[in-house]
Amino acid sequence: MLATIQVEHTYNGLVDSMHIYEPQIERESLSKSVIDFYENTNDYRLFSQVKWHGWFKPFAWIYQHISKRIGQLNLPFSAKEVEMTGRIIGISETVDGRTKPRVWLRKVNEETIFVAIYSFHEGEDRTYMDIALPLPGSTMIGTLALQNKNGNLQLTSKQQENAQQAGIYLAVGKQVLTLPLEETFVVGEEQDGSLRATHKMRIFSIPFLTIKYRIVHKNKG
Repeated sequence: MLATIQVEHTYNGLVDSMHIYEPQIERESLSKSVIDFYENTNDYRLFSQVKWHGWFKPFAWIYQHISKRIGQLNLPFSAKEVEMTGRIIGISETVDGRTKPRVWLRKVNEETIFVAIYSFHEGEDRTYMDIALPLPGSTMIGTLALQNKNGNLQLTSKQQENAQQAGIYLAVGKQVLTLPLEETFVVGEEQDGSLRATHKMRIFSIPFLTIKYRIVHKNKG
């Protein structure tokens, strides 16, 4: 999957500036560390705990045999905390077709876990974060709406009155299908200065996966 990626630019973060998501987010109301994480992602260490919900574990176990081969959504089956190492690779806008695309490659013990291509687009008077996951013969795309939530940053694919383009889609050639999936991230700062994030996923509105992240600046970790 990575063989066709050609480095076009050097980026340090998932976004150049979180200003592009204003006024839907209020930077002044968010932790400066949360903003810095998205703008300087390479400066942080990421520790994760994966929890597959009980009813979904048989499906997760079966999929694990596929995910190891394709190196995508290759999440640990164990709930033990592990460090995800990663790097950000800028790729060609011409090849990707979106604005300033960049790959966030994440690994656990040198085994590829995620290959996610980040970009953004404007629609309905707001800016969405677009996360594309290349799959064999197709691409899964999460279109996320950002907003402040109880002092934290929330990113969600759940459609809302002012975010009708949010959702998770599967692109196969020129066909784009809406998937019965929903994901929500909540990112905030802890009292010790570290960040914590929770990623929840649902299928047909039923929870099946929760990932908890502990995020530490490399100068502090």
